[in-house]
Amino acid sequence: MPYSHRYDPETDVDLVTGPELDLMVRRKGAEVVELTWKRPDQDPTGLIWRNGVLDPPDDGFWPRHAPVLFPVVGGLHDNRSRTTDGVDVRFPGLHGLARHASFGLSGASGGEHSFLLVYRLDADRETRALFPWEFALTIVYTLRERELELNVTVLNADNRPMPFQLGWHPGFPAPFGEGNKADCHLRLPRGRITRVFADGDCRLTGETEVLEGGGDFPFTEGGLDGTYLFDLSGIEPEQRVVELMDPDESLGVRVGLAGYPHLGLWSDANAPFVCIEPWQGMDDSVKQEPFDQKFGIVTLPPGGRDFRSAWIEAVGG
Repeated sequence: MPYSHRYDPETDVDLVTGPELDLMVRRKGAEVVELTWKRPDQDPTGLIWRNGVLDPPDDGFWPRHAPVLFPVVGGLHDNRSRTTDGVDVRFPGLHGLARHASFGLSGASGGEHSFLLVYRLDADRETRALFPWEFALTIVYTLRERELELNVTVLNADNRPMPFQLGWHPGFPAPFGEGNKADCHLRLPRGRITRVFADGDCRLTGETEVLEGGGDFPFTEGGLDGTYLFDLSGIEPEQRVVELMDPDESLGVRVGLAGYPHLGLWSDANAPFVCIEPWQGMDDSVKQEPFDQKFGIVTLPPGGRDFRSAWIEAVGG
């Protein structure tokens, strides 16, 4: 069965149907809101937290699915910051402005083996009031077999250097099938990982710890609620893979972070999901630094482009 695409104007979502995976993307934020795995002779499995639910219930848990984070990852002191040369930035809460913005669909194509959706956000009056640079943010989702790939390109369309951070915030059911979240396997890549510590407001303290070995990470509800932060820059990009598996190993996902050197693991305490977040950059430090000197900040020259990739793979029988 070839891939097919349709747009639902009532809900403002794009729907792609494939042989193994179905995808739904909301144009607000260009956010994946559904990724359903159609296993042979099995009930369909939702791979994304609140899979396909466009209006989640007010149950006290995180209402989103998989937002794209730009031009900041995490939070700023009082949602504001300033560059060393005096340019002010401000955002409506955590993770910047892209997740609140309306993207345009600039391309949709595919056939027997894959399908691409291309979204674009250009700077406008609303974004300039928060982040006063000219930019273009292009998001490409590629659906193939058991995998969804995300490619993001940032263009600095301004006449001065542009500092920014970038990230993805997909949430996954924990568990996908039977069992308890506490018994799920959350596996880090093998190699040299640096854990980065933060205070109760997720402000970086400057304290770090080097972890060797990878494998199952002994998470706790309190630790996830406060966010685990990791620097994976010591690991080769193609080896930056995090795995979340059900207790019996029958179902799960792998998340590849090839284009992202940093990782956040987060969940609401006692909620049946885990977010595995590829990041370029992190929150403010306890003592706020200038915006252009934040941890992991990237500064693009005028006309410069930055390209980053990540992916989600369905795992199991």
